[in-house]
Amino acid sequence: MAGRLRSALASTVAASPIWAPRTRARLLRALGVRVHGSARVYPWIRFVGGVDHLEIGRGAFVNVNATIGANARVVIGDRVHLGPGVSLLPTSHEIGPREQRAGAPVSAPITIGAGAWLGAGVTVLGGVTIGEGCVIAAGTLVSADTQPDGVYGGVPARLIRRLGASGPEPAASGAEPTPSPFE
Repeated sequence: MAGRLRSALASTVAASPIWAPRTRARLLRALGVRVHGSARVYPWIRFVGGVDHLEIGRGAFVNVNATIGANARVVIGDRVHLGPGVSLLPTSHEIGPREQRAGAPVSAPITIGAGAWLGAGVTVLGGVTIGEGCVIAAGTLVSADTQPDGVYGGVPARLIRRLGASGPEPAASGAEPTPSPFE
């Protein structure tokens, strides 16, 4: 019961636009979310289930209308930026018989590595680790792990190109970068 109440308060009171982003982060911390220093959380965040498995790293930025599932650990790393409408959904269902295809629920953790940037409307499914320094294009569905320092896009996500440590130049790995589909 206490978990449901904390979740309801997190999705209503703490999610209200009346609070400043850092005040909202403090409210979420008081409700059981592990929110580390200087994180900014914007309004209308929704929790599907409880808040006990969520961790938001230092300097992270969670934009408006984020939806976060609760049946497995969800880690938003340090300096991660989430665009508006990002969904982090660790729970799905096994495929059931014809009478009800949504079978038993199954959950797996989601980890978003430090410095990653997820654009507007990105959906991340359970069991996924997004590598440090990744950029995930708006509208992408991430259903498998990503390597660090890559730009991913599409449904399902696929590698578009690699990034260097200091920005958009290709990494000096000797491998040819994957060409952009927009070229």
